[in-house]
Amino acid sequence: MERMNFHTIQLLLFFASSVFADPILTSWYTVESSQLARVIQSPTLTTSVTTWPVAGVTNNNTGGLAQTVPVYADVQRISFTNTDVYINASGLASYTMGPWLNNAGGLFGFWPVSRDYSLRITRQPTPAATKVRHPGGMIGMMVNGVAIYDLGDAFSFNQTNGTAPSASNVTGSDAMGATGDGYWSRDALAVEVVTFDPGFAHQPGNNGQYHYHAEPKALRYQLGDNMKATYNAATNTYNYTEIDPTGVVTPLHHSPIIGWCYDGYPIYGPYGYSSPNNPTSSVTRMRSGFVLRNATNAATYGTANLSITGRVTLPRWAAIAQGYLTESGAPAGDYNLPALNGYGPLVSTAYSLGRYIGDYDYLGDRGRVQGVDFNLDKYNGRQCVTPEFPNGTYAYFVAIDASGNTTFPHLLGKQYYGTSNSTANVTIPAGATVLFNGGPKKKEQAAAPIVNPASGNVTLTWSSVEGGTYQVEASNSIATGWSTIGAAVPAAADANTTSLIDPGAARTSPQRFYRLSRTSTGTYDPVYTGQ
Repeated sequence: MERMNFHTIQLLLFFASSVFADPILTSWYTVESSQLARVIQSPTLTTSVTTWPVAGVTNNNTGGLAQTVPVYADVQRISFTNTDVYINASGLASYTMGPWLNNAGGLFGFWPVSRDYSLRITRQPTPAATKVRHPGGMIGMMVNGVAIYDLGDAFSFNQTNGTAPSASNVTGSDAMGATGDGYWSRDALAVEVVTFDPGFAHQPGNNGQYHYHAEPKALRYQLGDNMKATYNAATNTYNYTEIDPTGVVTPLHHSPIIGWCYDGYPIYGPYGYSSPNNPTSSVTRMRSGFVLRNATNAATYGTANLSITGRVTLPRWAAIAQGYLTESGAPAGDYNLPALNGYGPLVSTAYSLGRYIGDYDYLGDRGRVQGVDFNLDKYNGRQCVTPEFPNGTYAYFVAIDASGNTTFPHLLGKQYYGTSNSTANVTIPAGATVLFNGGPKKKEQAAAPIVNPASGNVTLTWSSVEGGTYQVEASNSIATGWSTIGAAVPAAADANTTSLIDPGAARTSPQRFYRLSRTSTGTYDPVYTGQ
């Protein structure tokens, strides 16, 4: 049983939050970590639930994998040493997740589940001398503890001609389940966006790992990153859009840190300083360095026009990232593919331009200059100062276009800028300092009591742990005479604060003291041993 005094807890919180200033320790989103993860299951099952899927709802997860016990959302523990930060998280967001639909508008049928992350990320990032391609799966973590995946998915075009085709008669498929030839790798956003929820994430059926391939729209809104949310009462969901990506009508502010790449460098939203090393310069949208290989960009920048040439070459950057060329040995211009098993499908409705990573060229390979013609390098970042790094850092940024739509490469390029030495499922060193505990371990905080002069009612509000039950006591003397106020109070559902009214107390007592006990915590799925 934990007790707290409404008049002292605020001082304790202020001291704890002012000790550490390293952004990789302080940027994690913990405000709602005492709330349970929730999903909306379908456009018709619009009441959010804390266990899912309910009986009768399609579950295509391997082995019927499901979230059968409530679990706390976002980051649950932050620990650190001099060299690393350690994050424990469920991998599920505190905003309401779902629903997830398929191409036909029916249920996707794959469901997220707690992943019980124990992740290590370096506090001492270094640029990599030789850049390494992202592996499949997780390559970073958002500040809410949700996984970041590479911009591609696990599939590429699988040519079935059998003999070397011409550019115009390539046959084959890139359907789910076919890993393909590896040359024409699919852009996950282009192919899978229909299965993303309003927060812009989804999960595979084999492990239920909720993850982002592109910007985390709902998280950006939670962090106040120049976003607005429009509520749809019929579906109980929100649509998240940019307030004003131009900054003309509504001034922009610098994006916050939204995540951390496995190489230890921060990931920001789409807005940074117009002059990379001048924090007094205006804030503007960070422009991607990638363009489609179409007729317009062929005329403007000298890219290939794939609608004319067919998919017979890869752009230089993609050939390097996919391991067909090395950075030092790659000649200028496009990389010629072998006709057999190398040529990709003609640009068509079924295989539209932008479906594959190789459909984009990097302007830096076309003689254009970063900082003049575009802002972000081929890893989707730049060296710059930020509010959190006034002395400068390399930082990744979200890529959006002038209309506020996600654009290639969305979040991160195909290679790490730095040396990736992060590790998942690690054992946290015994000597690590614990900076934060969430969920049932989170320490409640009290707001100042609010007195209604007319009625004398005193409203007490405190940060609460969802699933918990609280008993409030009062006394006119801090030393003696404590008595309970009413029955035990259950924590408010889907909220991080709970309130109670002490009726007429201000009229009958010249002074009054309050204390609070959490008397129980509901059943939950622990994220780490000992939670």
